[in-house]
Amino acid sequence: MFRRLWKTKWLLRPTEILWYQWIGGIGSMLMLGVIGMLIGMFSPLLAQMTSPNPSLFLTLDEASWVASLSSPARLVGAIFGSIGVHYLGGKRAMLIAGCPLLLAWVCLILADSAKWLYGTSFAHGLGIGIAFVSFPVYLGEVSSSATRGALVSFAVSGFPLGSLIGNVLGTYLPKTTFGYIALAPTIVYIAIFLCVPESPHYFVRMGKLDQAERAISRYHPKVVVEEELQSLQKFTSESNSITTGDRLRELITPRNRKAGVIILLLYFFMHFSGLNSIIYYMEIILKTSKVTAISPATVVVVANVLDSVGGWVAMSLADRYGRKPMWIISACGACVSMLLTGVNFTLLANGYNSHEQQWVPIICMISFRVFLFVGVFSLPSIFMSELIAPNVKGVVVCLANIFAGLVAFASTKSYQPLLDAFGEACVFYLYAVIMLLALIFGMTLPETKGKTLQEIQNM
Repeated sequence: MFRRLWKTKWLLRPTEILWYQWIGGIGSMLMLGVIGMLIGMFSPLLAQMTSPNPSLFLTLDEASWVASLSSPARLVGAIFGSIGVHYLGGKRAMLIAGCPLLLAWVCLILADSAKWLYGTSFAHGLGIGIAFVSFPVYLGEVSSSATRGALVSFAVSGFPLGSLIGNVLGTYLPKTTFGYIALAPTIVYIAIFLCVPESPHYFVRMGKLDQAERAISRYHPKVVVEEELQSLQKFTSESNSITTGDRLRELITPRNRKAGVIILLLYFFMHFSGLNSIIYYMEIILKTSKVTAISPATVVVVANVLDSVGGWVAMSLADRYGRKPMWIISACGACVSMLLTGVNFTLLANGYNSHEQQWVPIICMISFRVFLFVGVFSLPSIFMSELIAPNVKGVVVCLANIFAGLVAFASTKSYQPLLDAFGEACVFYLYAVIMLLALIFGMTLPETKGKTLQEIQNM
């Protein structure tokens, strides 16, 4: 009985665990957690600094610049990240991302004027751009077909967890103390990536076959190294572009064009689902919904906690049930949550406001975020790690992240004008329609569960 239980996939022997893959996943999760910490911190920090008698006062215009400077910086970071991934490899690019993230914390610690906080926001945006280009490439190349989805979902789960930590600590700690605390996970993630090898794919592309063999033996200890190396050489040579012109021509081949369109649409649906608006305006939305049964601030903290739960559920679903069911379940849940939120605002506009009705916006706001983190939030990164041919991966990931930054800015910036023009109910009905379209789009997604990168390119 015990021997049968031991052989189940839930209880693996130490020699059966792909240690280096999961160590790289932990490093990636810490990196995204650091990024999430700063995003989570900005909400309470800016609220404090624009209130009367703070230690450092910001005007509303200065606070707006602090909140928005990370968006253009992300675009610049995506370009640097693409160059780093191509010439240095995904692991080294993530190490480079640590430099602006460390700089962001130093600027926060030293901040005695708005200019230092501008530096914090801009450095943070650079780190985001480099990180979101590099980590899907690195994890896609070092993971096996059985762990890729779980590994990327695990890494992405660091973002909501970091956001929760940043939101809580930013509320109760001075910014200087918070900055010193945040340096610790940043240094740990950098130390992790100093200790693990670059991906075998990178070494093969660079012609460093001896180092590729050593990397294969660490990341994939259960494979025959010589056979895996030959497979990688064949895979890399079949999609190898020598010049920049070749790479640009490869971008418009049907295979890469289809993969690129899928990734761009995934990012479009993710950002126009209402995610950014809910994250930034959730407390205001709850107050507008006349929620008094629970403090809106408390609901926001609970939502941040459950976001992490959604990320862990995604980790379980990715390699057990597949990518397509993840997206469909996530989009369906988000659609229903937004529809019911719109109905609630319609009832409020027509004078219906009972005590029991207050639970509708509370449950809808929380369930919307949980459902998004189950699939819609993590799937773009998973597909980014899988669908793109290696010779154009750096370029496509760079363009996708630039597109994601622009769409994120547009979706967040359009929320208030849409609210002023059409009212709350119409805005949430619009988000529900977008999620319905996302659900329909999800039915056309390719299923990549359990397939190697070579098999995915051959599909």
